[in-house]
Amino acid sequence: MKKTKKILLVEPDYKSLYPPLGLMKISTWHKGQGDAVDFVRGKGLNNRKYDKVYITTLFTYFAEEVIETINFYKNFYPSSELKVGGIFATLMPEYIKKQTGIAPHIGLLKSVENCIPDYSLFPTLKYSLTFTTRGCLRNCEYCAVKTHEPNFLLKDNWENDIDLSKSRIVFWDNNWFFSPNFSKDIEKLKKINKPFDFNQGLDARLFTVEKAKLLSSLRISPLRFSFDSVKDDGYVQRAIKTAQEFGIDDIRVYVLYNFKDSPEDFYYRINELNKLGALSYPMRYRPIDAIDKHYIDVNWNKESLRALKLILTFYYSKGMIRKNREAFLKIFGTSPKRVRERFFDIYMRDKEKSKARKKETVFDMSNLNWEEAEMIAV
Repeated sequence: MKKTKKILLVEPDYKSLYPPLGLMKISTWHKGQGDAVDFVRGKGLNNRKYDKVYITTLFTYFAEEVIETINFYKNFYPSSELKVGGIFATLMPEYIKKQTGIAPHIGLLKSVENCIPDYSLFPTLKYSLTFTTRGCLRNCEYCAVKTHEPNFLLKDNWENDIDLSKSRIVFWDNNWFFSPNFSKDIEKLKKINKPFDFNQGLDARLFTVEKAKLLSSLRISPLRFSFDSVKDDGYVQRAIKTAQEFGIDDIRVYVLYNFKDSPEDFYYRINELNKLGALSYPMRYRPIDAIDKHYIDVNWNKESLRALKLILTFYYSKGMIRKNREAFLKIFGTSPKRVRERFFDIYMRDKEKSKARKKETVFDMSNLNWEEAEMIAV
């Protein structure tokens, strides 16, 4: 008889909105082999001994948490086989090896790709997770996908990942619109008939009237695009207007900043989205091959970045710039020419409050009325 192995799955204790899908698939694979599987976040311990310990990784700026976690389990379970993988492991394998002595797995773990996620690890999870495709053909400079998923692959049986007892589906495709299976996927979504979200965003450059018509007949919520550069100018606005013509109103757009742009350029993009009634979700760029959490691009500075963080944290809910036009203009102004001044004013007021209290604090904008907000922004 095959000996039952004891497997420990570990997610470092960094902030993450979603569960570790890779570990969920590894769990299914091992349970299929008759192995016993435990899952922990951070440095959780028990009295068991394990044959294998798998540690996942996410973004490079979580390096400190990841390295600490790897070394902890390496020392605590010296006789266990230690496996490290994920995005950070793929982007900076030599760094991890230097810091821990462990050579990580690079890229996808192909042996588990077709395994159904083990949802029992997260019994309160309200949605199913899957991909219809892997990879992307765009090869954007700021994106890690070209390294982590270098080949564009189709997942023909993604519907097997869906737990029908869950209320919705979250897809993690990087560019679904490139898929030759698009029409087939539409038919599957009609049959499953659950709300769904392509969480990584859809390619506005490939959005057509026909796609808008098809998606409007389904339960997509929300519809996501990205406005990462002024090179996308025109495509994004057209895609939003097309979606709105077919009754799709909940539109959210990722807006990359701190990457070869400027505060003025950032203002232009969020202003365009706000005029159209779409929600902006600003996303700060950090290098994909470095561990610098505080990276500042050449056209930005710490004052502007700090001020924007204050606005997103204390004025807007969940970091999204919402639809209200009056509020937008009073916070960000009516012209990109003065956005740096506005950012600097907010930064200095926060700094003065911090200095007055003689300790670190933040400027809380949550209870401001419009007049106060306008006074700060002027």
